Amino acid sequence: MGYALFAQKKIELTGRVNLVQMTQTQASDAQMKLATDTLSLQSRISAIQTSQSSELGDLYTQLASSTDSDDRASINAIIEASKATFEGEIDTLNQQMYQVSLKENVIEMEVKRLDTKLTALKKQLEKIEEAESEGIEKATPAFKGLG
Repeated sequence: MGYALFAQKKIELTGRVNLVQMTQTQASDAQMKLATDTLSLQSRISAIQTSQSSELGDLYTQLASSTDSDDRASINAIIEASKATFEGEIDTLNQQMYQVSLKENVIEMEVKRLDTKLTALKKQLEKIEEAESEGIEKATPAFKGLG
């Protein structure tokens, strides 16, 4: 292979390596954003659970101190409505976390694919560089006698 072909192949492979590395960086950025999204969702779930605990605690206290049956029925209805609201909010957040998890899995598979591709490209580049080096070493003795 002539030196121009070595150079051309090296430039092509180097460009492909750089493109794969850039894509990996973008995937890493996406993974970081998804991790941040997951933490945010977990924080929101925790806040809802804390709020639920507090609100239901207050309602149960009211229920325990109430002697009027109509009042107790009203408080029980509020308790059930509060539970349903909190469960709905938590279910929605869990669904969002599931969607984030699916995206994370897709990105993780892409990162593994890119790692494999990058390894193969680097091996090709290494072989080209070795072949180029061997070609230069073989050509050098032929030029020594010309000087």
